[in-house]
Amino acid sequence: MVLLIAVVQSEDVYRLSQRLLAQGFRLTQINAFGGLLGTGSVVLLLGVDEAHAPVALDTIAAMCQARTELANAAPWLGAVGMAPDTMLAPMEVLVGGAVVFGLPVQRFLQLPATPATGDSERGVPMTDSEPMAQSGAVLPAAADAGAATKLVIAIVHSDDANLVVDALLAAGHRLTRLNTAGGFLRRGNATLLIGARAHDVDEVLTLIQANVRPRTEPNPPQAGMPMYGATVFVLEASHFLRF
Repeated sequence: MVLLIAVVQSEDVYRLSQRLLAQGFRLTQINAFGGLLGTGSVVLLLGVDEAHAPVALDTIAAMCQARTELANAAPWLGAVGMAPDTMLAPMEVLVGGAVVFGLPVQRFLQLPATPATGDSERGVPMTDSEPMAQSGAVLPAAADAGAATKLVIAIVHSDDANLVVDALLAAGHRLTRLNTAGGFLRRGNATLLIGARAHDVDEVLTLIQANVRPRTEPNPPQAGMPMYGATVFVLEASHFLRF
């Protein structure tokens, strides 16, 4: 399994996300600014099986071609020496394009692994779940052996985010929270970036497991995967430092 991190200009993100959803992929959207592509960027997270990665990449390439467009250039209102009704000629600007990173996923989990009987029940026994559509085989915990540091990316429902964050912080785990939308779960979720030593990963997963609820109501693909309270990727990190 591969986690694709696609940095896309905002002009293309709607058409791209709709095409990916129509192809059966799940994604999470993070609004961004500047950086690799300039202003008005969006970061998309897609977990895909390696065999299906070329399809996703071809779709991104087709929908996010860099191109030039004409934009009306208006003078700054405070410009010195220009009459108020001055008009400037249209100028060409570069729009579109995407930058994509592919990261191998060591573990992929959907938590709770078994839906609880009541919406308020928590603490269902945790196991690596069956993969979602086009996600491929789930790598077991044994694949973590020998690696010193991990990056855990947990996408949780917004209703559970505060409980998960509080539990992780109380246990001494540091994290970064990104409010996100759509995709792996449903509209309105949070993506948590958690750095952990390899021997602490199971504790992190257990805390997430204990503080999320399954959603069993049916939803269309555009709404994500309501059967699970959290979608979790465990990646190997080459460095894990605290300053």
